[in-house]
Amino acid sequence: MDDLLPVEMEQPACLVCGSDARKPFLTVADRFNISQKFQLVQCQDCGFVYLSPRPGPKSISRFYQDPGYQPHQQQALSLSGKIYQAVRIWNNRYKRRLIESHFKPGKILDYGCGTGEFLLEMKNSGWKSYGYEPADSAAAITATHGLNIIPHLSSLQEKVNVITLWHVLEHVHDVHILLADLKKILAPAGLLCIALPNRQSLDSTLFKKNWVAYDAPRHLYHFTPADMEKLLQSAGFNIFSMKSLPFDPWYNSFLSAALESGNNRIKLLTIGLLKSLFAASAVNLLSLFNKNNNSSVIYLARLVNHN
Repeated sequence: MDDLLPVEMEQPACLVCGSDARKPFLTVADRFNISQKFQLVQCQDCGFVYLSPRPGPKSISRFYQDPGYQPHQQQALSLSGKIYQAVRIWNNRYKRRLIESHFKPGKILDYGCGTGEFLLEMKNSGWKSYGYEPADSAAAITATHGLNIIPHLSSLQEKVNVITLWHVLEHVHDVHILLADLKKILAPAGLLCIALPNRQSLDSTLFKKNWVAYDAPRHLYHFTPADMEKLLQSAGFNIFSMKSLPFDPWYNSFLSAALESGNNRIKLLTIGLLKSLFAASAVNLLSLFNKNNNSSVIYLARLVNHN
């Protein structure tokens, strides 16, 4: 029924500095409906890139309904979906090991937990696991795992040691409110872990408007490490480390090549495949020396005044 209503659009100010001064940056298509175009803009004061105008909170859900949207799938429906799910299993183990290098099993909240596979990995490793997921379709799948899914952050009755947002923050309309709420429920020496696509990555530069991580209109913001440092500092957090997600360059580069190739499978399996292999290999090599080059960055942060 909501799909029959007009899309409610809004023009936000810059998330990082609050300025209303903006200039066009790039026009990108919805990858599930390439006839529908969206405008990315760049803040003229701090350089942050974001979507404007964008669908408002009451309208955005319709853009997550396509069966090809993989983060809300439990069953793979396509080749890229099968690759995504295979990579997700490895990624969840990698994420758990990363977190456990900083904390022994304790209490964790995964904000935007999707279909719950990461939470299940943590639960099976001895963590008291909580999840929050606003998408009804994904939350319904998560509930089948027997996990602690909370309807609102305010319903969490204890502080947690770790809060994770795996490719979630770029989807959130009210980021400042969310960070303030997360700050209240994170234990004083706790860990905030945020994974995001990196706008200044090599694959972003190579694929331009076809870079899959622009993902308009679902991705509302496009961060660089400098943007995240400013944003988290203003919210009361300090970034102490940046890590990479090793499979993201391969996955992002292949999907970007698919977008660039359109419906031409020959082009995808020749030029597209070579370009994606080059991009992913180069990104992983460069990120060994500087995480600013990676396709995605994991930001590890703590409260400014933690003891």
